[in-house]
Amino acid sequence: MKHQHISSEEFKKKIEEGGHILIDTRTHEEFHSGHLKDAKHIDFHSPTFQMELMELDKEQKYLVYCRSGNRSGQAMNMMKFMNFKEVYNLNGGIIDWSENGFEIIKLN
Repeated sequence: MKHQHISSEEFKKKIEEGGHILIDTRTHEEFHSGHLKDAKHIDFHSPTFQMELMELDKEQKYLVYCRSGNRSGQAMNMMKFMNFKEVYNLNGGIIDWSENGFEIIKLN
């Protein structure tokens, strides 16, 4: 099983490789202010967060992120405890991603 904190550059490479499911763990407002392309939104602060995680396929590969890497890091640890095979957390979150000039999708 792989569960790691990775840099924005490594995260971007994994997105480009394909085969990973991208999960944004921020709030509804944060998600709608801008998110990564094709990200599935599961709010870390939602009372159904753990239940929504348990509904996911544990055999898939996941990339998780939040604003700074804290919530998604906690989510990665929960997923490890739930026996997910492969989960990577974006170290520094969308803040670091943005500072590296990588694409963010903004909804109007």
